[in-house]
Amino acid sequence: MAALAAAMSRPRSRLTRNVAVLAGSQAVTWSLSLVWTVFVPRALGPSGLGELTIATAVTGVIGVVAGFGIGTLLVKEIARDHEQAAPLVGTALLVRAGVIVPAVAAVGLYILVAHSSREQGLVLFLAAGVMALALVTQPFQAAFQGIERMEYLAYGDILTKAVMSGAGVALVIIGYRVVGIMGMMLVISVAVLLLNVWWSRGKFGIAWRPKSDQLRFVVLASFPYWTTGLVLTVYLWIDSVMLSAMSSDVVVGWYAVPTKIFGTLLFVPVILSTAMLPRLAAAFRDGADALRTAGKPVLELVLVLSLPVAAGAALVAQSFIATVYGPSFAPSVWVLVILALTVPATYFDIMVNQVLIASNRQVAWTKVMGAAAIVNPLINLILIRYFQEHQQNGAIGAALSLLTTEVGIAIVGLRLLPPMLDSGSALRLARAIIATASMALVVWMLSRFGLIIEVGAGAVSFAALAVALKVLDLRELKAWTFSR
Repeated sequence: MAALAAAMSRPRSRLTRNVAVLAGSQAVTWSLSLVWTVFVPRALGPSGLGELTIATAVTGVIGVVAGFGIGTLLVKEIARDHEQAAPLVGTALLVRAGVIVPAVAAVGLYILVAHSSREQGLVLFLAAGVMALALVTQPFQAAFQGIERMEYLAYGDILTKAVMSGAGVALVIIGYRVVGIMGMMLVISVAVLLLNVWWSRGKFGIAWRPKSDQLRFVVLASFPYWTTGLVLTVYLWIDSVMLSAMSSDVVVGWYAVPTKIFGTLLFVPVILSTAMLPRLAAAFRDGADALRTAGKPVLELVLVLSLPVAAGAALVAQSFIATVYGPSFAPSVWVLVILALTVPATYFDIMVNQVLIASNRQVAWTKVMGAAAIVNPLINLILIRYFQEHQQNGAIGAALSLLTTEVGIAIVGLRLLPPMLDSGSALRLARAIIATASMALVVWMLSRFGLIIEVGAGAVSFAALAVALKVLDLRELKAWTFSR
């Protein structure tokens, strides 16, 4: 056991451990979320789900405004020097404590300006509490990520999903609906904060009296990340806000289901980017070659895996929506198909963001996201209105807007990306396209046998073809995961 512990503590095995922990966490939380996904949206209906989505969107935007982008700064700085954890976490907590009251007041102002119903106002008020607790919890999670102790991020995520799945189903059964679910989220947020404080004991301290220069550094140095986070959050949530203004809670609910599925499909880049950011930041310190060596394999892997995920989700969209959500969500099918086609560009964009952050070029990405945050609402304004008037489903327009914007971001990101991809990368991607097309044919031929058969056959056929075509080289992956 001592030998095993020593092996796990070596830097060369830490990345493998972190990826395994995060992947395991995603598998567990995905399974737990399945209970929520199957039952809760059907019980709430499109209107109730729309109310929940609007509250999440509003507090999400305000929370990012209040967050100052400190989380990403902490990850980078702590990854480069673990001794900085105590002063940085203490300073971040001080800054966050000062913005909680204005942030909650901003939610109250929205309730007044939007003339929210009594139920919607209560849901927003509870969501504001969740937002405030998240602002305090994030510095601890950033520190855990910086010291590459990803298991604590996984524990919190599993706890959240487990309670939400079990208690969420129970609450809607006894009739508490949207208010009860948001109240439950508030209780979970308290528990997660307390656990993060407990887990930090022995891992890093907290300097409760930060120096003035440290405070100035955290506020000023986090500004580029704050700007990026702000425009990204506005960009991600503006479609739901605009849908609520231009259609109804029901249409927002039709959009919420596919966007939740779309978010779940991003598990690959989320896992790898979370695990790789500290490693990429440390590699950049050793020069461009080191950054390329660290980043190229994971970037290729993300691009390759995005193809079967996108194709599979698009092919099973109709049967999935019908089986899981029922006929009241039938208008969500084409929305899910469009969002599935967005997956490859989004996978790539997530990884480009991490590479640019690691190489201290986050300002360039901030400009890209700033432009996207301007262009996307303009496209939404046109497409949501068009599809709402002609098909009574503005959610299709919102999905098309996201697809168009993500592809545009990917084109710009390819130009900004440091030299990593080469002709070998292009050949691997071509082989991945062949494997994906073959997988799609298998799924289509077996579509009459039901959702489970479709998904299982698609996964097995792509895996076999990927190995046969050397899209996924098992020896290379092993060498990568066990490298420094």
